[in-house]
Amino acid sequence: MNDKIKPAHQVGPVSAFFIPQTMQIGIGYLSFQHVITKYSQQDAWLAALISGAIILGILWVVLRLLENERQFGMPDLFSIHSRIFGRRIGTFLNLFTVTHILLFTIMFLRSYVEIVHVWVFPQMSTFLFSLIFCSIVWYIVSGGIRTITGVCLLSFIYLMPLSILTLFIVPHAQFANLQPFFDHSPVTLLKSCYELTHEYLGFELLLYVYPFISHPREARKWAFRSVLTTIYFYTTALILAIVYFSQGEMQNTIWPTVTYWKSVRFPLVEHIDIIAIVLLLWSLVPNICLCSWIIARAVKFTVPKIKMKYSLIVILALIIAGTTMIHSGLQVKKINDVYATYGALIIYIYLPILLFCQWIKKKCGRGAAS
Repeated sequence: MNDKIKPAHQVGPVSAFFIPQTMQIGIGYLSFQHVITKYSQQDAWLAALISGAIILGILWVVLRLLENERQFGMPDLFSIHSRIFGRRIGTFLNLFTVTHILLFTIMFLRSYVEIVHVWVFPQMSTFLFSLIFCSIVWYIVSGGIRTITGVCLLSFIYLMPLSILTLFIVPHAQFANLQPFFDHSPVTLLKSCYELTHEYLGFELLLYVYPFISHPREARKWAFRSVLTTIYFYTTALILAIVYFSQGEMQNTIWPTVTYWKSVRFPLVEHIDIIAIVLLLWSLVPNICLCSWIIARAVKFTVPKIKMKYSLIVILALIIAGTTMIHSGLQVKKINDVYATYGALIIYIYLPILLFCQWIKKKCGRGAAS
């Protein structure tokens, strides 16, 4: 692949805000409170802040990896793997990381289908929905990274009203539910932090998009602002859920966000929850588009003769097949657990080790030069 990206194919630095944002705010926003409060109950909001601070540290690792690689050519994860470990091992590591992205697309698409089955259309065909949706994805991805970034921007704009909807439960809140403060051990808080990792995943995709961002130094501040905004969204939604539900209700409510959307009423509009679920489709579109584009780039990087437009068709076929093979809510949960474990392994262990290997490679190069 070319070491330089043409300006016509690049996006502005503000894209570093919208791309992580749309990846992090998605289906998990509807149910994460149920999982997080399982260990730390009313102190779960503290775990959300701790986990967010850790993610900010990992984001620094990601940006440092990319900036260090810039002097050697293409600053993305594919090139980092190939330069540090060689072509063969680098290809294996690319497969390892891209498999995580493929798992994310299948998990995310099937999770949305599960929500639609429960709340809107119980008899909807998973295969037919996936086929129509992936046809739309193919059309958008064919337009390139600029089109995908535009969809990310639209997704952020369209989903803003959903966060505002949560504020309507404030008059019904029981703020005494937040007490007693700091009543849980560090171990239980860390368990909640680990569970929240699933929701914060997505920012690491900057490892693949970074070469396409113009003025990357300006993009760094937008990336940090994006993660800070995500921390705000999740912490606010978590606090509102704690003060709205009792702990018993929380543990018996699979989708707390949808449940309190049902309590919102407007004149002439009855089912706000159904409208919100349909709007949530806008979080699905850029997620699947960006992930499919990244996987297609991985194929292009590994086998340059294969054009992205051809590999994209195979990738979307795999997504449709994977989504259709998951038949029950229990299987969806298992896939989510595998994805969360896979993601935690990559961001908490693999990326810091990779930064260390990059540093060692740089030191050895200097030693050889001297």
